[in-house]
Amino acid sequence: MTQIKSTVFCGFSRLKSVLEHKGFEFDKKAFVPSLVAFFHHFLPLRMKFLPESYIAYEKNDVFGLISLEKDEKNSKRLKITRVFLEQNSFDVGKLLVQYVISRYCAMGAVSYQVVVENTKADMLSLFVDGCGFRKNAQEYLYKVTADDIHIDDNISPDGFKFYKSIRVGEVCRLYNMNINSYQRHSFARTKEQFEPDFACGISDKTSFSYVLEDEQKGKVYGYFNVSTYNNIDYVLDFVLDSAFEIYFEDALGFIANSLTKRTKKWNLYVKIKTYFSNYNVFKEFMELKEYSLVKFSSILTKDYLKEIKENSLLKSAKIVFNDITPAFKTKTNT
Repeated sequence: MTQIKSTVFCGFSRLKSVLEHKGFEFDKKAFVPSLVAFFHHFLPLRMKFLPESYIAYEKNDVFGLISLEKDEKNSKRLKITRVFLEQNSFDVGKLLVQYVISRYCAMGAVSYQVVVENTKADMLSLFVDGCGFRKNAQEYLYKVTADDIHIDDNISPDGFKFYKSIRVGEVCRLYNMNINSYQRHSFARTKEQFEPDFACGISDKTSFSYVLEDEQKGKVYGYFNVSTYNNIDYVLDFVLDSAFEIYFEDALGFIANSLTKRTKKWNLYVKIKTYFSNYNVFKEFMELKEYSLVKFSSILTKDYLKEIKENSLLKSAKIVFNDITPAFKTKTNT
């Protein structure tokens, strides 16, 4: 009988078969049980700050592993970040996904996301056909290396600065307003998601952010978040106002300069997401520069509840039926 268990309760010997698999390309030390991970397992969802992983096994054989974490500190939206399955383990994968969804729904999560490469038909089938996820958007991932961009330490484009949390409201507004209206419910962020990460000294993930702003007008027109797990491979997640798309090349140059000051060799992976209204401009730029397209993926979502705002009529209504007459009529004897 297949059982599911958190990796914090598994010894390294049980995880060894997964970690040594040639297709397992993630940081292996992240799965070694630790005291921090043990206590983290028992925290309420709103206080969690590390990824959590679960395995499906029978006796000493591991057939699958799944990992998930909060979507940029949003405790109601979780991202499934990695799935590993042995061959012919579709049912095991379905069992793992259903298990984590049930577990975290009980803790307060209402939305789940996963990014799956379009070439992996088996994984798409698992989430869409097996688990009821829907294709909500696409994501292009381009690779830019230190050799692709001319680095000039003397050049610092005007307006680009380190992000300060005092601009959190403006950045949140910029991010959400550039999302297509019909996709805003699934991808909109809250102010808390742009606040500094208090767990930066505990988590293996390092991130830093920049903004494109007009100090005189006090407005923010671009937000660029760069993150890494190994100080070699960096991921750029960004939003840029449609009126300032022309500054995208300057932004890449500014970020390249910043990375070169940290390390000689680096790779920058640029995410371009189709739920932004002006994504096509940046996609065409990357193609024009002939940057390598590493992955083309589908962003899959599964939502259980639609949050009702405080001033919504649905939430503030006190009367459902205001007609006191009954909705039915009884037959009387005459």
